[in-house]
Amino acid sequence: MLARFCTRVAALALASITFLPLSAHAAIAKAEPFPHAVLWRIDKAGVPSSWLFGTAHVADPRVTTLSDPVAQAFESSDQVYTEVKTDFSMMMELAKAVLRPEGDLLPAHISDAYYQKLLPELAARDYPEVATRRLKTWAAAMLMMEPKKQSGQITLDLLLAKMAIESGKNYSGLETVQEQLSLFENIPEDKQRTLLYALLDHQEVFAAQINKVIDAYVARDIPAIERLSEQGDVPMPAADEAYFDKWNKKDLLIDRNLRFAQRLQEPLAKGGNFIAIGAMHLPGPQGLVALLRKAGYTLTPVFDAPTVSAAK
Repeated sequence: MLARFCTRVAALALASITFLPLSAHAAIAKAEPFPHAVLWRIDKAGVPSSWLFGTAHVADPRVTTLSDPVAQAFESSDQVYTEVKTDFSMMMELAKAVLRPEGDLLPAHISDAYYQKLLPELAARDYPEVATRRLKTWAAAMLMMEPKKQSGQITLDLLLAKMAIESGKNYSGLETVQEQLSLFENIPEDKQRTLLYALLDHQEVFAAQINKVIDAYVARDIPAIERLSEQGDVPMPAADEAYFDKWNKKDLLIDRNLRFAQRLQEPLAKGGNFIAIGAMHLPGPQGLVALLRKAGYTLTPVFDAPTVSAAK
């Protein structure tokens, strides 16, 4: 039973990565307004087109219902990339990573008051105490980003991975599980604790902010997401907010954008790729659109409208 719960935590860690927290995104992308587009065609003379698709790591049906241009771009591609290759071995590796060593339990790392506050919150998300008490602090924070009412849907990134596998396409990831896990593991324990406490204290604020971000994503309004990002997600002390601002800007976005751009050079030289990556990796002078243009590729936005079934 514990393995099943921890596998869900692992999946959520991937799903939550662009929403933790959002306060620094706009600082990266103020050079010029970004087009209202999450799908970009990548071209270079003599090479078949590839596609760059900015995702939202959520399970909202308005997000997971693909527009016709996105579906056609996916279908036309031979190779599919997501941030990390999502398969059983990856999920099990992540599942192990969210657990503390034997004898080291979460209640020893957070206050009893917050632990008692956490238990009903995670129980409402179908996580019993037998699983909760073994979690690392960052994993508990990730779970607090999961809605209480489950839709039965899978996140957009997991859906694309599933589609790639079921359609027999070549499928891979742009970074390793260890590289993505290090983003969380390297956050000092006291900062993990501050984040968890803030999420426990301000669940309604966080949920409202994420709903606004989803609305903006459905509208393909990247500038609106940037404006929302300036507001932050949940209140926390100034020193901790400054830490997460720096972490978000450098570790979560800039460093990974550079890594993604470098690792895409070989597949882009062959063409025929569908690259699905968090939408906030696309804009700004150090975003993937700008980095790939600097590498000699032509990137053209595709302005796809949400389908009727995906609308509110």
